[in-house]
Amino acid sequence: MITANVIHRVFRIGLDDQAGTAFTIDVDGKQYLITAKHLVRNVSGSESVKLFANFAWNTLDVELVGHAAEDIDISVLASKTRLTTGELPLVAASSGLTYGQDVHFLGFPYDILTRYIFEEEGYPLPLVKRATVSAFDQELYLLDGHNTPGFSGGPVVFTTGGGSDLRIAAVVSGFRAVEEPVFRKGQRTKLVYESNTGIIVAYKIEHAVALINDNPIGLAL
Repeated sequence: MITANVIHRVFRIGLDDQAGTAFTIDVDGKQYLITAKHLVRNVSGSESVKLFANFAWNTLDVELVGHAAEDIDISVLASKTRLTTGELPLVAASSGLTYGQDVHFLGFPYDILTRYIFEEEGYPLPLVKRATVSAFDQELYLLDGHNTPGFSGGPVVFTTGGGSDLRIAAVVSGFRAVEEPVFRKGQRTKLVYESNTGIIVAYKIEHAVALINDNPIGLAL
């Protein structure tokens, strides 16, 4: 079951010709917007991104908190507008996540939007999918599940100790793909296509928290 403190933190965002997912976390009484770095890598300093609400794209002014180093696909923004009430606390920490555990991830794949909206601002309800923790690989998790374009930047959530309280473990980056041959009438051609292996790549939320601790400029709740 996905609870309100998760649902009300997930947003559809866009920049230039790309669209994906972002979510809020609160650290030391300030709110931050987390997403995948490949969606907002061109953001620096004060910028504006697109936020989807009431079935239309709207402008959201943000300040860059930081882009994670090297290949870690996480960026943190500080919105100039409060997006989530501080009365819906949600822990952002991967501690307690176990090998083989089921998790859920949320987002907006392939521009699929339901007619259900919430809040006066009209934010769309994200889609939710399930995956299994397949492996721990240093700074990231590999999950067994079917991720599709649009989920990038979305949260991976889990429960600890068999309880019902959700927490955020990671940020969805993408999926591992392999090239498969194209056949015509049983004969292999020179063409190939990109096949989704079902392995999701998600980076640990602690990278986002570290960026925040280094530059705590979020909007006060």
